[in-house]
Amino acid sequence: MTEPVVFRMGIPVLDHSGKQVGTLEQLVFHETQKKIVELVVRELSGLRRLPMDLVSEISPSSIHLKKSMNSDGLSKWPIFHPEDYEEVPSWFFPPGAHIEIGALVTLKPCDLRELGEDHAMSRRDFMAKSTVVVASMIGVSLVVPIGGYILTATQTKVVDHWIDLGINLNALPTDTPISHPFFGTSVSGWMKVPVSRSVWLIHHSNPNAPDSKSEDQIKGMDSPLELKNSDPRITVLSPVCPHLGCAPQWTPEQKEFICPCHHSIYQLNGNRVSGPAPRPMDSLPVRVSKDGAISIVYEQFVVGIPKKVRLS
Repeated sequence: MTEPVVFRMGIPVLDHSGKQVGTLEQLVFHETQKKIVELVVRELSGLRRLPMDLVSEISPSSIHLKKSMNSDGLSKWPIFHPEDYEEVPSWFFPPGAHIEIGALVTLKPCDLRELGEDHAMSRRDFMAKSTVVVASMIGVSLVVPIGGYILTATQTKVVDHWIDLGINLNALPTDTPISHPFFGTSVSGWMKVPVSRSVWLIHHSNPNAPDSKSEDQIKGMDSPLELKNSDPRITVLSPVCPHLGCAPQWTPEQKEFICPCHHSIYQLNGNRVSGPAPRPMDSLPVRVSKDGAISIVYEQFVVGIPKKVRLS
């Protein structure tokens, strides 16, 4: 029996020589061929579309390409324009592939791309109005019980879910950030969806050094949960840029995190050096057991504001 192919968003994409050329952002699905035809890869210059023919190996931790990239990187490959694509529902996912919700996209219909949403929708008025009438009739009979169900779900409090990352502190190199992928659960009201996530792990060689303490902890931005659950030997940083939600990447040559979208730059401990980000990179609660096992609470925060406000 063929093993399922696992696509984890955020994992590194490596060329034939093993050099990282970007990170996996999304997958492009061809509706007629019923298969994944392109990778959407994020690099410093933006998002690029790479044909699946270039891929030699896919693993849960990385994607390998068949050829090495020159100094121009992925610049020869077409730019990915998110506005031209729409999300593929999970029931259309190709068999034999494990893909997180929202990661698979396909080209919008031609009229939507060329005419825009308003003009294209006017051509579908008849079907749209018919659907509204039928849906309204069904909705009236269900609104009371479903309304109560939704109201209960929206009042659900944020719960702290501790996740064992499956990696030992002693297995990490020191003073070098490692992007570690893991599977988690996205909870929204009554919905629980398995998702692939990642965090930056930094194992400090000297826990007493100034840069071994996360910048938001130094500035008093951490919540009681984060202050109670920290370890001087390790810093765990969110992979999400606090500016507009992009994904900063570690550059070994400069020893800095650089966000490819708007060029916010951060130091090893998450301190903002320059760029439009309004605060440092967000640190996360962490526990290290006696045998070195690492557990975290994966938190998400409001982007674009100076304060560290938790969303989930």
